Amino acid sequence: MGLSQTTFALMVGISRQYLIDIEKGEANPTVDMLERIAGGFDVPVGELFCDL
Repeated sequence: MGLSQTTFALMVGISRQYLIDIEKGEANPTVDMLERIAGGFDVPVGELFCDL
């Protein structure tokens, strides 16, 4: 996608640190937040969990 974490976080309306915490499994995002992140990647929410 070519975006920095900072740019992507700003794009979906969260802080870079919160995005990092989600990536590391140290934060529990709401369903709304997952929808915003998935929308930022232009994928369905389920796609965020395909490798789990």
